[in-house]
Amino acid sequence: MAVHTILSSTEIKKILSRYKIGVFEKYIGIKEGIENTNYLVFTSKNKFILTIYEERTKDELIPFYMDVMYNSSINGIKCPTPIKDKNNQLINIIKKKSYGFFKFINGNSKKIWSKNNCFEVGKELARFHVVNKNIITSNKNNYGLNFWNTTFNKCKNFISKELPGSFEIIAEELNFLNKSWPLNLPEGIIHADLFPDNVLFSKSQKISGMIDFYFACKDYFSYDIAVLINAWCFPKNTFNKIFMHNILKGYESIRKLQTIEKKKMNILLRGSPLRFLLTRIIDVQKKSKNKILEIKNPDDFLKRLIFHKNINNSNYDI
Repeated sequence: MAVHTILSSTEIKKILSRYKIGVFEKYIGIKEGIENTNYLVFTSKNKFILTIYEERTKDELIPFYMDVMYNSSINGIKCPTPIKDKNNQLINIIKKKSYGFFKFINGNSKKIWSKNNCFEVGKELARFHVVNKNIITSNKNNYGLNFWNTTFNKCKNFISKELPGSFEIIAEELNFLNKSWPLNLPEGIIHADLFPDNVLFSKSQKISGMIDFYFACKDYFSYDIAVLINAWCFPKNTFNKIFMHNILKGYESIRKLQTIEKKKMNILLRGSPLRFLLTRIIDVQKKSKNKILEIKNPDDFLKRLIFHKNINNSNYDI
């Protein structure tokens, strides 16, 4: 359960008093997700999402995330819209943590998805890249190659214990990526975490919202596609080439990939599972301190890493 900060109804009512969004009725902790705490809050006017930013979300970056969501929203991307309080503020503090309120988006994430869903999510990611291309930020990806190296060195002993036989695989892969990571690919604002639980669909199977922008940063557009492919194209940990092709078709219906982006795709597809493998290892370590933290299996991304390691671009048919 991803409710790290426990709030009472009294505390929720006190928070609501800062806003003009109705009288408190009830609230529910949202289990999906890992990083931040989210509550669904019902008022006399509507439903809203209360997000409390936890330790991985740096306070100094929250205004950037708000800008990305606002700019995306006004340019037609369906996503959370931040709400200002009575003092015209988007961000406030509770229990020494920053929080914000957002308009609720109707829809549900999918546990099982289709090739058509993959086309739509690829298309929506491309639209997100295009509408935010002019945002200027110094917020580079904090979970890139430097993070992978540092985390691996810190977690060496734990990795061997948690995933027997994985140490040599990860060490070898890091050595490869340090030598091979591409330079000067097209870049801009990326989502960096567009997993199935971060995409909501309406009953008509259309995307009703992209959510959870708290890893958004400046990085390669094609790295964001690699994250998307690793998140959506391995149902039951088995690679689905049709899903990948539909993601790419959807994406290229909005923004054409350059030849160099396609050429480097295998390397990017090897890097992105390593990122999530390592952060899940960190979460496993934290489990002993936070009993309510829902842990996702790091082995899922070890299997994806091994898959991409053993093939090349020609096997993807791109």
